[in-house]
Amino acid sequence: MSLEELRKKVDETDAKIIRLIAERIRISEEIGKEKRRQGRQIGDSERERKVLENVRRMARDEKINQEDIENIYRQMIIACKKVQE
Repeated sequence: MSLEELRKKVDETDAKIIRLIAERIRISEEIGKEKRRQGRQIGDSERERKVLENVRRMARDEKINQEDIENIYRQMIIACKKVQE
């Protein structure tokens, strides 16, 4: 496969990732509404710990850098908490 073809595949994969992140953010907005309805705090350190633990396990299973994936997910958690406020 040529460099151009590989880059096209990367671009297509990026588009899929963005759509999935957008879906995650929309779900997080709904979670925020439900938390407010229940009078719960936005932050949930136990849930965040479980999410990070889970993505590290998935990264390990996929043989990709666990620390890099955890850092990406820490940023996603921040973005998702912002839309819950």
